[in-house]
Amino acid sequence: MKDTCIIACGVFRSDLTAILDSNALKAEVRYLPGGLHTEPDRLRAELQDAVDEASKKYRTLVLLYGLCGRGVAGIRSGTSTLRLPKVHDCISLFLGGAAEYRRQFSHAPGTYYISAGWYQEQVQPKGKQPSSVKYPEAYVEDRDPDTLARKYGEDNAQEISGFLDSWKKNYSRAVYIDTGSDNEEQYENHARSMAEENGWEFVKLNGSDDLIVRCLFPKDDDPEVLTVPPGHEIFHDAGSGILNSAPVGDSTTMDRNETVILKGDSGRDHRQIGLGIDAGGTYTDAVIFDFQTSRVLAKAKALTTKWKYSLGIMESVESLPDNLVTAVDVVSVSTTLVTNAIVESNRRNVGLLLMPGGLDAPDTLHHQPTEVIRGRMSIGGDMTEDIDPEQIRSFAKEFTTRYHVEAFAVSGYGGSVNPELEIRVRDILKDETGMDVCCGHELSGTLNFSVRAVTAVLNAGVMPIMDEFLREMEQAIAAKGITAPMLVVRGDGSVMNESYAREFPIQTALSGPAASMAGARYLTGEDEALVVDIGGTTSDIGFLENGRVSVCDDGANIGGWATHVKAVDMRTAGLGGDSELLYERGQWALGPRRVTPVSWLGYAESDLIRLTNQIEASYSSGREIIDSSASLQFLGRTGKEPDFILHSREQAVWDVLEDGPLMLREIQERLGLGSWRTVKTGRLESAYCLCRFGLTPTDIYHASGRLSLWNSRFSRLYLKLVAARSGLDVSALLGMAEDMVGGILGRAVLEKVMPLNLSGKNKADGGASRETTALYSSVLNGGNHRIALNP
Repeated sequence: MKDTCIIACGVFRSDLTAILDSNALKAEVRYLPGGLHTEPDRLRAELQDAVDEASKKYRTLVLLYGLCGRGVAGIRSGTSTLRLPKVHDCISLFLGGAAEYRRQFSHAPGTYYISAGWYQEQVQPKGKQPSSVKYPEAYVEDRDPDTLARKYGEDNAQEISGFLDSWKKNYSRAVYIDTGSDNEEQYENHARSMAEENGWEFVKLNGSDDLIVRCLFPKDDDPEVLTVPPGHEIFHDAGSGILNSAPVGDSTTMDRNETVILKGDSGRDHRQIGLGIDAGGTYTDAVIFDFQTSRVLAKAKALTTKWKYSLGIMESVESLPDNLVTAVDVVSVSTTLVTNAIVESNRRNVGLLLMPGGLDAPDTLHHQPTEVIRGRMSIGGDMTEDIDPEQIRSFAKEFTTRYHVEAFAVSGYGGSVNPELEIRVRDILKDETGMDVCCGHELSGTLNFSVRAVTAVLNAGVMPIMDEFLREMEQAIAAKGITAPMLVVRGDGSVMNESYAREFPIQTALSGPAASMAGARYLTGEDEALVVDIGGTTSDIGFLENGRVSVCDDGANIGGWATHVKAVDMRTAGLGGDSELLYERGQWALGPRRVTPVSWLGYAESDLIRLTNQIEASYSSGREIIDSSASLQFLGRTGKEPDFILHSREQAVWDVLEDGPLMLREIQERLGLGSWRTVKTGRLESAYCLCRFGLTPTDIYHASGRLSLWNSRFSRLYLKLVAARSGLDVSALLGMAEDMVGGILGRAVLEKVMPLNLSGKNKADGGASRETTALYSSVLNGGNHRIALNP
């Protein structure tokens, strides 16, 4: 085996040594720390490093790892051939294969397994344990009741002790797997004492090294050993629940392992002409880029048409030179559509089924509708309770009939380590309802159960938005004769193929800002910079550090939701060019709601005279101060027909807008309603069948003469109406609005550069200086502090 290197989890140290000695084999063995399966991302990184290093010397590498929380998914073979067992974890290897593990599980699901190697790696010596291993033994320190009481108080100490012991409820049996190691009595006694202490049954099983040996000495077509040729990548085949491999960049791995690399065998980029499209909440930008010379060859801009995305895409692409468009050999797309849908709560209704560690859902999880179902996993991925298919079918029926859910999310405690239960629940829901189902393990390999559940819910809620967008994107570029592959930018700036983006659209959150950060680096050449990207809906602020985009590895906060989405580390403020400037009961507010600027309405509407007459009639009809400037906003059809049945009031609004946009007050009068607030359009606006037009910063800059994209005269006319009916003159409203824009943006920049916690102290040094506090006060209170904007 001189051409073979073994890379193994530390739990196999004693057993593997015995196997090699008994077969008189000499092979290099490289061990990684045990317990890395609880940190799949770390396992993947350390294992890939070990594979890359060993590949420089050896042609064949044997990996003694299973799926291990999906930490092995994504490993690339490089120039070597890999061999590894097709199992979930080390227990199957200690028992000789997956069949024996399944037999033991069917007999006693709640089993805690212990072997000599596991004991040596996880119990003695403690120094070998990774700091974040979540095994029960990791809780031993500071468990003394008196110590806990002194630190946390008597009541809290009891609660903490109860929590730390809660894992024991998942088990009824302790099994010692005898693999023939030395000092087996010590390890057996440890397992026996655990059983006696917790009131469990104790069982001793004879282990088997059969599967390990078959990995070392492979036979043709062994169904439990995976051979990965050079240039291939391992992926988790969720359908069969086992490991498989495919060539790097093949659609199989691209669908499952998320990231695509556009490199040829030589390591040099083989693409020449790229078309980049960024579909934001307001604009769709298109650019043609030459990879060989690193030059932008052409660019174009069009309005994003959410009611039919292909219109805006086509308009931007059609503005590019035909000879360049036909030369495109790759298309890359970034978009804020998913981010904006989450921020604006424009998601479909999702039903959540949970399999927590205990009896109830976590207190931090507030999504509705949610139900806790049968099916439990230990934190190590051992099944302790099976699911009940009839219970799942019953909840599926209730959720669809009572709560009218349109998709499902499934999350189980321990699911990131062993996704078997989540997969089976998903399959039952799909068979029963035919709806989209998203599992927590598909989006995150980390152990935070609540955050995985939230991420799955958000993902399921925005899947149709991404599907519709990509379908129309494909139609638009196909109409221009482009047949190149299409890639989608992720939130961390990497790319994935469109089929993966359809299945996991949450990964595109913040992809627009990520692309902007990379663009800022390209345009300025700066390695260290603060980048402020002011869009139509939000302003995103982030750092370039050492020439790279700063990424939040722990998961992005999107619209107030903590997620496991790896994304660019941004501070997002609800301020953009299309933020609604609203007067409501004596108070002015700016954002975070987005409306379409009236300057665009005056530019795009063909019957401008009719719009102008509405404004002038409302201005001259009386000078009383109104309670809300929302009554002066316009509503108009977008051209998209509703795909749901309208109730009577919705139908009335739909019909009255047939001839063109109307002010809400005008709609109220035509329908004979007592108040404009009774005009119900929420569903029609969420479906982008109706568009709302109101006063925005874009209109402010049009009216002041600092911007001239659309109809400045119409903006000034509308601004005069809003100012008069809110009790201000035009100059006062202009000044106040610019102060609000500068104040909100200034605070966001300061919070990114010098973050304050809730107590007002600087997070970096524990306290804010007088200068920092004064600067915050100046911005928050308006003062004389102004930020000059260059629209």
